[in-house]
Amino acid sequence: MSNLAVTAASKPRQRRRTIIVDGPHPIDLYVGSRIRLQRVMRGLTQSELAKLVGISFQSVQKYERGENRVSASRLHEFATALGVNEQFFFDGLGGEVAAPTAGAPEPALSALEGKELQRQLAAVMGIEDKRLRGLIIQLLRALTEIAAARLDGGQSAELPQASEPA
Repeated sequence: MSNLAVTAASKPRQRRRTIIVDGPHPIDLYVGSRIRLQRVMRGLTQSELAKLVGISFQSVQKYERGENRVSASRLHEFATALGVNEQFFFDGLGGEVAAPTAGAPEPALSALEGKELQRQLAAVMGIEDKRLRGLIIQLLRALTEIAAARLDGGQSAELPQASEPA
């Protein structure tokens, strides 16, 4: 028996990751959430995006939920349809991707909540003063961080001191 055969036989074989057993891959979930974010920001329905890309709206749903992996060519089609570059779908990903926490799925938006979110996003993006729009977005980020800190540590996070506008 050759050394290669012995090495291969003694090495345990790793189980292949499956969506049924392991759920969607965290990166697929992230890319799907970025597709959804950009679609909502553009004011498109899943059906409208599907027509632009040339697929069914059910496929858009599966991509957004991370159930289907987005190929490079499909990612390019989404980027073109949504008016962003391909890197947008990976921005903010960082080096490590945490596995989703069991028992704490990301809350799904109802149709009414989705429409309200779309209206609010359109209102913020409709602010012509770039400085004011940027300040509102910074405020939303700060509030999100405070809420996340309260959920993670159970402690009340201190609000940052407001600075005088320049």
